[in-house]
Amino acid sequence: MKFSLANEYKTKLSDDIAGLIDLDAPTSSWLKNFRTQEFSRFIKQSLPDRKTEHWKYNDVSFLGSENFTNAKISDKSNYSPSPLHLNETIIFVFIDGIFYPEHSTNQLGTGISATSFSDANEKQIKIISSHLTSAKQQKNSLIQFNNSFSQNGLLIEIEKNKQITCPIYLYNISDNKVENQLTSNHVVINCEENSQCQIIEHFSSKGNTSVLSLQQSVINIEKLAQVDYCRVNLEKDSHRQIGRSLFLLQKQSRLKSFFYSEGSQLNKTDIDVFHQGAHSESQITGIYLPSENKVIDYHLNVEHQVANCTSRELFRGIIADSAKATFNGKIHIFKDAQKSDAQLSNKNLLLTNQAEVNTKPELEIYADDVVCAHGATVAKIDDKAIYYLQTRGIDKTRAKKMLSIGFINELLEQIKNTELKSFLTARVQAELSEIKDDSN
Repeated sequence: MKFSLANEYKTKLSDDIAGLIDLDAPTSSWLKNFRTQEFSRFIKQSLPDRKTEHWKYNDVSFLGSENFTNAKISDKSNYSPSPLHLNETIIFVFIDGIFYPEHSTNQLGTGISATSFSDANEKQIKIISSHLTSAKQQKNSLIQFNNSFSQNGLLIEIEKNKQITCPIYLYNISDNKVENQLTSNHVVINCEENSQCQIIEHFSSKGNTSVLSLQQSVINIEKLAQVDYCRVNLEKDSHRQIGRSLFLLQKQSRLKSFFYSEGSQLNKTDIDVFHQGAHSESQITGIYLPSENKVIDYHLNVEHQVANCTSRELFRGIIADSAKATFNGKIHIFKDAQKSDAQLSNKNLLLTNQAEVNTKPELEIYADDVVCAHGATVAKIDDKAIYYLQTRGIDKTRAKKMLSIGFINELLEQIKNTELKSFLTARVQAELSEIKDDSN
């Protein structure tokens, strides 16, 4: 089915999507109702443009000028194994946003289960519905549009008091066989009380056709549960992804997360962290390395909704060539969130005169007994540091590479999984080896 997202075509689009919803979910009434409601919300909003603060630095004019084709079941022979070789993983494979159990781990072991949204039982429906309700927001209408296609959504459950020692690896492949294909992906992960797990989401693409990927992951972390989460975006230059990672932290829960992206034609990720239970802690770290004409946009929103919560946010970017990066980091302290402790830092290096970064740290505080700090810097590599290395016999290009690696190396060291750390370290060195001497 081909369709346009342009505002003037939304009446026709409404009829097309309504027919698709009826076709996809004739027996899952709850899912059909949810998808219909989310699409109705999308229809009432205009497409994002630069006049909207959330999209100010992104060129999304293609949304209203292109015709898209909804992704269908792919040829299973097109699956290629992940370049990220992880030992003893529990793998879930998504091709064009659609879950493929035949390429995924069949025997999950004790303490973990996976169920598609359409196959959920009554208890699972309550879990999914509750978390999807918490995920609703107004700033990104395309995430609501993604919810309209959530018949392929996957629920992953970690049982109470279970420690999952193997990494849970979600491998997302965009096949890029059809020009202007639209893919949709939706994952809910429910980590029950006192559980522990490590989650890795990896996004990649094949081919050079233009694809629009919509994606949302909702991770609920119950009381005393601990989650180590990594999200890695390594799509092709022509790829366009608009995604969201939402974390719901309950009482005394712990989140340690890491984000990495090299950019693409458009790589926009909303990161929402909601501290909903007292004494919960979050650490959100990220690295972005766009080059050539790639675009990266991270919008981070940390909400301290209750008292006695701690959050740490640290993002660093190295922008080369004519690439562009955007980082918007917001800390929101609610009125009853006394004794909150939140700190946010964003530092950027521009390697060329054409590179661009837009950074905006924000504090919105309604409580009076808090400890909060935020800051952002944008700079070029220190000429004195380069000169110092040159006096030690190191050429200028290599000196810039060494200083750049040093700028982000401490963040790479925080990655728990050794295979992932080695893989990304090699990626960083490869990216920075392309540094050009920009003396003008």
